[in-house]
Amino acid sequence: MARREITNSEFAVLDFWKTEEIIIRDTILEDIDRLQEIYMQSRNTEGWTRNEDFTNDYIHNAFIKGNLPPGGMKKYYKIQSMILKKTSKIMGFLEIYLGYPHKDVFYIGTLLFSEDYRNKGYGQEVMTELLDRIGKLGFSKARLGVTLRNWSGIYFWNKLGFNKITKYVGDKVLKNDSFAILELEKNLIV
Repeated sequence: MARREITNSEFAVLDFWKTEEIIIRDTILEDIDRLQEIYMQSRNTEGWTRNEDFTNDYIHNAFIKGNLPPGGMKKYYKIQSMILKKTSKIMGFLEIYLGYPHKDVFYIGTLLFSEDYRNKGYGQEVMTELLDRIGKLGFSKARLGVTLRNWSGIYFWNKLGFNKITKYVGDKVLKNDSFAILELEKNLIV
């Protein structure tokens, strides 16, 4: 059964939300420089993406135009800043898209933390709350892409229940510069 069209007011429940330690809100113009800095830090993370994919205006473009899937519309896209409650410092960002590739699928484009906040349980805290919220909005599945060389990312997402491979995109032969992405899926309806 296909999910009905989500309304702007329903999507608005994700404009500003919290976990125990983190505030997640739509990114504002003043956040862009810090988020770009976090994005550029990730260049050093083995296998996260290809170096040639990094741009000095990634966050600005995402904020203005959206990082949209094929045929996507900006009204279904969000880039959100994650702020540690106890310090009020931006610790990372999240990119999400409603209804790709099907209306009942919630797509997670990026979950990225500054190096200082990685491997401390914050990602699991954010995703547990987010997955609960999107399930209540009526989405039956969540999907995301993770590169094959990002072993810690594959482990993280699998631990959260993203254990179905829905797509493989990439090189057919393994070489030092090979690149491939797995699209992983989690069922939200139990």
